[in-house]
Amino acid sequence: MEIIIHARHLDTTEAIKNYVNKKAIKLTKYASKITKIQFTLKVEGQNNVVEAICSTARAKFVAEVANSDMYAAIDLVIDKLEKQIVRQKEKLKQPRRNIKGETTMEEMEE
Repeated sequence: MEIIIHARHLDTTEAIKNYVNKKAIKLTKYASKITKIQFTLKVEGQNNVVEAICSTARAKFVAEVANSDMYAAIDLVIDKLEKQIVRQKEKLKQPRRNIKGETTMEEMEE
């Protein structure tokens, strides 16, 4: 898994980089096939904005959060990505439906 951190209008410290890496590794608990996570940290007025793009084998997840505290914004963006990944996994686990919306007999036997 590749973790990329970009900063706009601010200098990232080692503490922020380590915090982002630690939080990003938590996402592997929900999806093992994450190929790349790109974080963009920026300051817009009084708010710190964190944007994250998570690429997996099947989908791409995007989350953006604005908060006055950079660490809180990182936490919130990771939470959003977790919710999106879990929702996607639940969709994949649901049984397939035919055109009328009924479960087919073959799927019920499995």
